[in-house]
Amino acid sequence: MPETLRFDSKRANRFCNAVFAACGCPSAEAAMISEHLVGANLMGCDSHGIIRVCQYVTDVKKGRIVPGAAVTVATETDNTALLDCGWNFGQVGGVRALQCAMRKAESYHISMVTTRRCGHAGRLGAYTQAAAQQGFIALGFCNSPPGDGHFVAPWGGREGRLSTNPMSFAIPCGTSKPILGDFSTAQTPEGKLRLYLNQNRALPPGWIVDAQGQPSTAPADFYGPPRGAILPFGGALGYRGFALGLLVEALGGLLAGTSAVKPVPGNGLALIVIKVSAFLPDAEFASLAEELRSYVKSCPPSPGHEEVTLPGEPDFRVFDDRIANGIPVDAQTWQQICHCAESLGVRWDGIAAKD
Repeated sequence: MPETLRFDSKRANRFCNAVFAACGCPSAEAAMISEHLVGANLMGCDSHGIIRVCQYVTDVKKGRIVPGAAVTVATETDNTALLDCGWNFGQVGGVRALQCAMRKAESYHISMVTTRRCGHAGRLGAYTQAAAQQGFIALGFCNSPPGDGHFVAPWGGREGRLSTNPMSFAIPCGTSKPILGDFSTAQTPEGKLRLYLNQNRALPPGWIVDAQGQPSTAPADFYGPPRGAILPFGGALGYRGFALGLLVEALGGLLAGTSAVKPVPGNGLALIVIKVSAFLPDAEFASLAEELRSYVKSCPPSPGHEEVTLPGEPDFRVFDDRIANGIPVDAQTWQQICHCAESLGVRWDGIAAKD
C-alpha cells in the first residue's frame, strides 16, 4: 500500500455517511456529520477531518455520544440562547446553534448562542464560514472540559490545564470568498499530533514538551505515558495564546454553565453572529471589505514569499486542489478508519463499487 492515498470527496462522504448511519444516526444527521468531516479535509484541516471517524465511533460505543438525541433550548432571550445538545454529535449541535444564531441576528441584529452537553464539534471555521456565506460577520469559540483532554499547559506550566481552545472569525466580502480565520490558541490542535504520529514524522520545535517539561519533537512524548503537554500559541509570547485560551474557556464553557474542572466529554461552542445591514447597507460593506482586501494584497511581498495571503486564502486553494485531485490520507490513518468501519459492517470497497 502506498504511503499516501487519495480519495474522491464524494466517495469519502458516502463512506462516512454509511459509518454514521450504522452507528444509529438519523439520515439527515449522518449526512451533516459526514459533510463536515470531509469538508474539513477539503479545506486542508486534516486534523479535524475523517481521521475523527474512529474517535466518534468509539464515543458512540462508549455512550459518550448519543446519535439522534434532541437538541433543545435550555434558556433564551430575543438575541441569545443556550442549547442543550443531549450529547448528540457536536456537528449536529453546532449546526443547530448556528441556525439559531443566524435566525436571531436576522431579527435582532446581533446574537450569541452557546451549547452544553455537545460532542466534538469538528472544524470551528465551518460554522463561521457558513454564516459569512449568508452575509453575516461571525465569531466562534470552542472549549473542551477535562474529559476530552486538557492538553495545553498554562504559561509557565508543564501539565495540561486547558484544551486547545480554538477561535474563529469570518468576514463576508460580497461575491468574493470570505476572510476566514480559524486557529487554535495552542501551538497545534491535538489531531495534528495524531497525524504526525501516524505518519512517523518529527514535530516542528516549540509545539510540545514531554512529561518532565522538556521541549520535544517526538509525537510519542506527548501521548506518553506519562503524557506531555502542548504549549500555548505564541512561542516566547505564549502568554498571549494562554490568555486567549482563557477567554475561549469563559465563552465556550463557563457561560454555558460547564465546569472547567469536572471530567465531562465533548466541546462547548459559543457563536456570535452580527447582521451587517444593522450598521450599513450590505453592498457598502462588501465594497469596503473588497477595498481592504485589495489594499492588503497590494503590499510587496518580503523575501521568501510570493504574495501576501489573507486568512482563509490558502484553505480555499487547498479546497480547489482537493476537489480536483482528491483528499490525501496516509496509509496508517486509512487502515484505522477501515478497521473501525468494518466493526460496524461497513466496507470501503462496497461503497466504492456503487460508482
